[in-house]
Amino acid sequence: MNERAEHTAGAAHHPSIGELFYPGVNFVLFVALMGYFLRGPIREFFRARTARLREALDTGARARREAEALRTQLARDVENLPALRERLRADLRATAERERQVLLESGRGAATRIREDARLVAEQEFMAAREALRAEVIEEAVRQATALVRGAIRTEDHERFVHEFVASAGAAS
Repeated sequence: MNERAEHTAGAAHHPSIGELFYPGVNFVLFVALMGYFLRGPIREFFRARTARLREALDTGARARREAEALRTQLARDVENLPALRERLRADLRATAERERQVLLESGRGAATRIREDARLVAEQEFMAAREALRAEVIEEAVRQATALVRGAIRTEDHERFVHEFVASAGAAS
């Protein structure tokens, strides 16, 4: 091996100032140009990002306030739960009592109508029975009277009745 190859292989390479200066200048120019041309978009990006962060923080604070209000409302509702339960119970009892009164009144009205209908039917049945009894009594009286008259009429009375009937029929025509 040659000496130079040994020197480079065994020892570290130290760059010279010239080798470091140009890339450094190049980097500084690159950063300066980027800063100059991208200053507006970078500012706008950070402004928009700041606005988004503020909006997110405001939204979070608003959500926290709403959650706190909801928690407070729920705590109040839990505290009022026994009173609400009693109020509902009282409302249910009052409704049941009103329904009971309505049903009782309806039942009383139905009972009155049934009684009145039964009274009318009884009166009609009584009148029908009285008429049937009267017809039966009259029929029986006629039968008995006919039997008495037949038993009491003699032959000469019969002939006399026939002559009187014929005479009165002839005089009427």
